[in-house]
Amino acid sequence: MSHHAPLAAGVSVSVVSAVLYNVGFVVEKRALGALPEVHARRVGHLVRSLCSSPLWLTGFLLLLAGLGLQVLALSLISISVVQPIFVSGIVILLVLSHVSLGERLRRNEWVVVSLIGLSLLAISLSLDAGSDRAGSHGDFALLAAAAVPTVAFALWLFFSADRAQAGVGWLGHIRTPLYGVAAGLLYGVAALAAKAVSAQIERDGLVHAIPHIVGSPFVYALGVTSAAGLLLFQTALQRCPASVIVPMSNVISSTYVVIVGSAIFGEHLPTAGWKVALRLIGFVGVLASVALWAGARAGDEAGAPLPGPRAVVEGRGAE
Repeated sequence: MSHHAPLAAGVSVSVVSAVLYNVGFVVEKRALGALPEVHARRVGHLVRSLCSSPLWLTGFLLLLAGLGLQVLALSLISISVVQPIFVSGIVILLVLSHVSLGERLRRNEWVVVSLIGLSLLAISLSLDAGSDRAGSHGDFALLAAAAVPTVAFALWLFFSADRAQAGVGWLGHIRTPLYGVAAGLLYGVAALAAKAVSAQIERDGLVHAIPHIVGSPFVYALGVTSAAGLLLFQTALQRCPASVIVPMSNVISSTYVVIVGSAIFGEHLPTAGWKVALRLIGFVGVLASVALWAGARAGDEAGAPLPGPRAVVEGRGAE
């Protein structure tokens, strides 16, 4: 098979994964607006509330499909290609938040969408069939050494944000970013475990890899960190605008998994210098655009009273 075939397939799967993932977030956000207040501290109540909503379950299934395709994409091409495409799916969230959730987009936010498009163009020009291959070896000890302190720090950030009253004190003014960073770090650790699972698929093929996956610690690490991330994220998503919390967590998780995951799994950048430059420009461009936009949104929210959990829309009014 040509080296170009898995590259093209990996890019295509990454795009579909990003679309499903972000549509799922918007569907979940609408569902959470109609549910009673949920919280990660009350796991039983949170799970019962979410499972009682067909709309939330639909969004969750879309999200799971997106994550499943991300694992497949990671078995085909390198992390430094998959993650920027995955983060760029935020454009879908922007448009849907504008249309479905009533979270208005300003002129500078459409500029951000254009910058993300240019960054993706840079990444597409940097694609290299010779080097953009998925790493197929990972060490659980290395993954654990990175994951344990990351999870501890993420939980500290989450509970710090949770104790803060929105808009009161310096913690209150950065409550939304703290939620976003906490969820992003947990999802980043989950993405490392997903990468390890995808590496097994890449080595053995999907069918033959199943017994190895079930017997490996990676799949259980994926389950635990994904579940923890889900509990934290649903709490944050109900309290914060989707157009802030989703991109912020995506930026953090993608930055984390590209930096840490590329090292653990021994993946490489393209050999040509100009392609390396384009890859870095594209990756930094995507992350910077989304981070600046989410930061501006979070700044707008600081000090503003948040609506009750039953408010479907966190509209911004005239700005």
